[in-house]
Amino acid sequence: MNVLIIEDDPNKAKQLNEFFSNIKDVKLITSKKSYKTGLKEIFRSKYHFLVLDMSMPTFDISTEAGGGKVMHFGGKEILRQLRRKKVSIPTVVVTQFESFGEEKKMTLDKLKEELQLEFSDNYIKTIYYNPAGIEWKHELQDVVDNFGVK
Repeated sequence: MNVLIIEDDPNKAKQLNEFFSNIKDVKLITSKKSYKTGLKEIFRSKYHFLVLDMSMPTFDISTEAGGGKVMHFGGKEILRQLRRKKVSIPTVVVTQFESFGEEKKMTLDKLKEELQLEFSDNYIKTIYYNPAGIEWKHELQDVVDNFGVK
């Protein structure tokens, strides 16, 4: 099984990579750090499971470039593009924020509700990530177990 992780936080990306590297049937783990590189990778290769951050930079951040505008709903926009291009990948959103947006704030619970209604073809679940906790790992393991990922 091939897993794509789109996550700009290095620590969270590392922990997600470690999580999936301990799953026997995972053959390939690819990580991308922004909306543009993540979306390009989705259409470039075949993935069986997608892990999305919700808020991400538009482009990869480098010493030369700042990453462009922060996309507060970048993960939602990726789900929208998957639907538009008729790409099917079981997707989990893993976020460390409890609210999203700038002017129009959205709670994590409201976001979960919207994602389920709008993207039920790919969306499985949103998991709250706390770097000091392990609950997120248990929730992600439950998703992996229920979707036949070994």
